[in-house]
Amino acid sequence: MIRPRYSFLPAAPMRALFLALVISALSLTAAPSAAVAKSNLFGLPSIEELENPNPDLASLVYSEDGVILHKFFLKNRTFVPLKSIPMSVQKALIATEDVEFYRHWGVDLRRLVIAMGENVVRGRSRWHGASTITQQLAKNLFLTQERTVTRKMKEFVTAVELEKTYTKDEILALYLNTVYYGSGAYGIEAAAITYFGKKASELTLPESATLIATLKNPTAYNPEKNPEGSLGRRNLVLSLMEKEKFITPAVAAKAKKTPLTINYTPVSHHGAAPYFTEYIRQTVKPAARLGDINLHRDGLTIQTTLDSRMQNYAEEAASEHLASLQAKFDRYWTWTEPLKNQMIRESARYREMRDEDGLSDARAMAKLKADKVWLKGLLHDKTRIQVALVAIDPSNGHVKAWVGGNKFAPEDYKYQFDHVWQARRQPGSTFKPFVYSAAIDKGIPANFQVLDQPLELKSGDKIWSPRNSDNSSGGWTTLRSAITRSLNQVTVRLAYENLTTSEIISYARRMGISSPIPSNLSIALGTAEVSPLELAGAFSTFANNGVWNEPVSILKVEDKNHHTLSEYVPNSRFAIDSTSNFVMVSMMKDVINKGTGIAVRARYGLDIEAGGKTGTTQSLRDAWFAGFTPQLVAVVWTGFDDERIKFTSMEYGQGARASLPIWAGFMKRCYADPALGLENRYFHIPDNVIAVPISSTTNRPSNLYDPEVYIEYFTPKGFQYYQNQPDHSEEAVPDPSMDPSAVPEKDWKSEWGF
Repeated sequence: MIRPRYSFLPAAPMRALFLALVISALSLTAAPSAAVAKSNLFGLPSIEELENPNPDLASLVYSEDGVILHKFFLKNRTFVPLKSIPMSVQKALIATEDVEFYRHWGVDLRRLVIAMGENVVRGRSRWHGASTITQQLAKNLFLTQERTVTRKMKEFVTAVELEKTYTKDEILALYLNTVYYGSGAYGIEAAAITYFGKKASELTLPESATLIATLKNPTAYNPEKNPEGSLGRRNLVLSLMEKEKFITPAVAAKAKKTPLTINYTPVSHHGAAPYFTEYIRQTVKPAARLGDINLHRDGLTIQTTLDSRMQNYAEEAASEHLASLQAKFDRYWTWTEPLKNQMIRESARYREMRDEDGLSDARAMAKLKADKVWLKGLLHDKTRIQVALVAIDPSNGHVKAWVGGNKFAPEDYKYQFDHVWQARRQPGSTFKPFVYSAAIDKGIPANFQVLDQPLELKSGDKIWSPRNSDNSSGGWTTLRSAITRSLNQVTVRLAYENLTTSEIISYARRMGISSPIPSNLSIALGTAEVSPLELAGAFSTFANNGVWNEPVSILKVEDKNHHTLSEYVPNSRFAIDSTSNFVMVSMMKDVINKGTGIAVRARYGLDIEAGGKTGTTQSLRDAWFAGFTPQLVAVVWTGFDDERIKFTSMEYGQGARASLPIWAGFMKRCYADPALGLENRYFHIPDNVIAVPISSTTNRPSNLYDPEVYIEYFTPKGFQYYQNQPDHSEEAVPDPSMDPSAVPEKDWKSEWGF
């Protein structure tokens, strides 16, 4: 409860008599009956309501760098204390609306009597009332907007009670925070942001007068929609301030000459980072999370992890590349007649013609195909490339940027499907690092050699024989080279001959993959569907020395009084041995330095310590790039909502061409911004990592002067394994058409779920 104050009314008995006389007088103007007069008192606010007014307040969503990302509201209102409202605003209001504010007790009796007299003399059906600020507050908080003697009487009594309950400054603060300023802005803070793009505390004298000017008629004096009317009313407010000696004539004259300059930023229901803030809404919304809380009315403060600058860079990078990617796709895509017919039959308009209009299939199809404009729009929408980008700080799991589709501008977004967390797609080769992690952590070294030849697996009359993306084959190939070149045949052989499905699934789970993973061999090539969000969390484990942090978007939720309702408790776990993790990091650095992700260096000139993995699914339906530095992880997916639509060529539709450019563009922008504090750091090297110069020709230890030498990294267990294994470099390469029966015997049917 806000503290009571001394009333300007006379002593209690006299005050009661005075109120009774006034109310009786008002009642007589409406009806002579005492019963009617008594009924007019119904609907007054209770003492509890007076002491605890509860105007609708917007809930604010803040980025980690202090920017308001969004407001959830029925009425766009943010309460600020009177000390945060400039004196120019307060004086402008008093000069315009109620010059006797600090001298009356809620009602200006002289003004009231004059107004009531005019109402009676003129026989008005809608009464005018010369309301004080306190009376207007009573009406705004507790009463209706109707202009009747009944409502006026309630306003009178409620205003007196407000004066008994609050100080003048408290009444002024309540008024300025509740009144409507136009353009959806309730309260002075929302109005200042809407019209001038600044906080109320930063308003100048001319700006203060402009906002107070809107109160008489928020439409007629809206500075955006009627600047001429707004300017005239503003100058009138300044004249009234001068008349009351709140400002000097010189100050008033200077303020009147100031041009009307606004920064119109009305709040929509889709603010910055719309996919992210909708995810926040759906996360906070369940009542079980915060109790009996209304997100759109209770003025919550929601502190998120997003960085507004990184978000801008993510949107810029996505928008830039999608434009050129879409142009390439449109150039090569051709609709087949059967697929086009499918799309038409699945449309709402076709169903309407069939179900409501009773048309036959042939008639409905003919009419729709004849409507060229509609058909073009339908097919156009179906072939729009979608994108997902999510970036995470690996040290704590904080989500830093989030793009969930191709409509991320607030004016375009309309509760779109969010591909960051709602979509689950096959990750393709971006899943391979979990296979190789299982092998490395098991003690198999990165230079372990596997035959790069097709492997045919029979199950009944079916044969599954995965091939490399370019249909090539080769000889004995190290794991390092295989992941660098994304060789499917080596990955499947490694999984088949040296691992089990349960081991692969276990490592994927430990590192952050939570979606269902079927127990079959095809998961080694990324056939188990995942979301970009969980894949980013899993790749963060590599960047964080083998420790997984749960991806988090909300740090704290506070109520309107800044009491904490919910606070995030960090959730992390040891996922993989740090030494094994570093070996994996070194292998994924090769992907970017000389493998399928080399465009990061060669085409986009990103010269920072980084690792990553490309991914392209079967038939070019999904394109991925997952990459990381010691400070930032980002996963990018591109594809289509309808999986019957797909990229037509590896030339532009593979992960390295469709998604990697967005990742590179995002990272370049982030690392070029010194305000973000990112720097080119090296990945942590555990003390027990064994570094050995190895000849890439012989796969044996060599001196540093060998032109084919590179530094191989081993875990202690992996180095022991390497020392005890034979060298395959001189062995003959089996014929690619080798009989599948030559494959070593193993109970692979039950093991891989065939």
